[in-house]
Amino acid sequence: MKPYWWWTQEQKDFYDEVGEFMKSVAKEEAKARYTREWPYKIFEEIGKRGYIGAAVPKEYGGLGLGCTGSVMLAEQMFKYCPGIGYMTVGNMNGGLRQILENGTEEQKAKFLPKIASGEPGAVAITEVTAGTDTMGIALRAEKKDGGYVLNGRKRFIVGAGIAKNYFIYAVTSTDPEMVKKRKHLSAFMVCKDEVEGIVTERINEILGFEYIQNGSLIFDNVEIPEFCRIGNEGDGFKIMMQGLNYERTNIAGQIVGMQEMLLNYTVPYAQRRIQFGKPTMDISQNQDKVSHMIARLKFVRDATYVTAKQWDLDENITVDASVIKGYGIQFLLQSANEATQLMGGDGVNNFYPIKNIFEIAKTNHIAGGTIEACDLTIFRQQIKNYPEDFVWPRRVIDKEVGLPVVDYSPVEKKVACTAENMLNVLAEDYKINQGLHMTIADLQDYIEGTDEEIVAVIKELAASGDALVHANRKTGEPVMVRATYDGLSKAHPNEYYQWWPQHIAKDSNRF
Repeated sequence: MKPYWWWTQEQKDFYDEVGEFMKSVAKEEAKARYTREWPYKIFEEIGKRGYIGAAVPKEYGGLGLGCTGSVMLAEQMFKYCPGIGYMTVGNMNGGLRQILENGTEEQKAKFLPKIASGEPGAVAITEVTAGTDTMGIALRAEKKDGGYVLNGRKRFIVGAGIAKNYFIYAVTSTDPEMVKKRKHLSAFMVCKDEVEGIVTERINEILGFEYIQNGSLIFDNVEIPEFCRIGNEGDGFKIMMQGLNYERTNIAGQIVGMQEMLLNYTVPYAQRRIQFGKPTMDISQNQDKVSHMIARLKFVRDATYVTAKQWDLDENITVDASVIKGYGIQFLLQSANEATQLMGGDGVNNFYPIKNIFEIAKTNHIAGGTIEACDLTIFRQQIKNYPEDFVWPRRVIDKEVGLPVVDYSPVEKKVACTAENMLNVLAEDYKINQGLHMTIADLQDYIEGTDEEIVAVIKELAASGDALVHANRKTGEPVMVRATYDGLSKAHPNEYYQWWPQHIAKDSNRF
């Protein structure tokens, strides 16, 4: 995989160095898969080398390589040792962006060096009542004596029990208005060694987690100082979204690395596996599989590093992060499925990592935000933040062919805001877009009038039975309208709406 043109020399050197290091420990990491023991020595060495601080600014003990650096770390780790990458990438960077963007200088000075030095950490969002629905978080943070007391539970926490630092989200207000405004949650950085009452409740057996602990936590009267709150009280939901965007970007880096690992095994394997007197790579169906795997890798890798660069330029990557995570993980599962098929029985045993990647791919359909949550984010955020990308092209009836054609030029002359004029506009739109309503903005392309004036005429047409209104569910006010059949007849005779292809028009027997 070639470097991108915008990488600095420092980033290129880091990328190569991490790759060489991961190859040097791959043997020990592979052994840990069989023993299912957490490879402390490897993790400690990663911390000593400062890799976990790839995205931590240099003034706080990090390498200052930005989001691009953390994605490089994710790619190289998961290309050679997917398991340990879960702790170093998935969780260690989990609280980083939240602290960088919302922490005070004192908080950054305390917490960021912990991340950079490799102290195990975890992000705690999920609860029994809160999965994809993060608004269902129930862990409470009650104010008391200049601090907070935490009570509740978290589950499906990667690094549960191992982590020394937990970045958590808790309820600080039960006021219905605050809940409605998503201002009822707050974010906290909790150092386990500095408090009492954090208990590991259970350790889960998770698909693809061969030696990584995933479990549930109990917070039993955990007293923390106000200093541990990151951002203002009530900012938890906003901070969570920032963290998820960053986490999803790093997950995409993991996806890139695992796609590379799949190709590193399947291509040489198929070149060496003889069936029917020839290497299985010579079978066209297998060549198609490899072609698809390469294409998916290139799509995801390019998109991931562009998104990381956007992070480093402080651009809004909410949609981009959900795209590369949500669709990247689906690509990975497709590639893992094809790799498994290409390697046959060797693709479903533990002697090769293909089976593990297949399992991880499925697990990551849920972790870091489900693919459904990513889809919802893409839909909502793109339409909300970039409405100019969804401008309805104006269409008109062409006089020569009698059919609707697109017309990007403005309307030459608008008409007065009267019931008669509006009904004529609705009738014309019926000829152009038979099954659709018109919005108030659509009407304003043709009618001179304020929103209030146009709504008043819409109500007048609706009262006379000439218009069918789609109203806002909460306010009951019209938002879209179209002519009824009676309204169409009142506007024009039936002949006005007729049209048929010329080859039919020549045959009078067809009418």
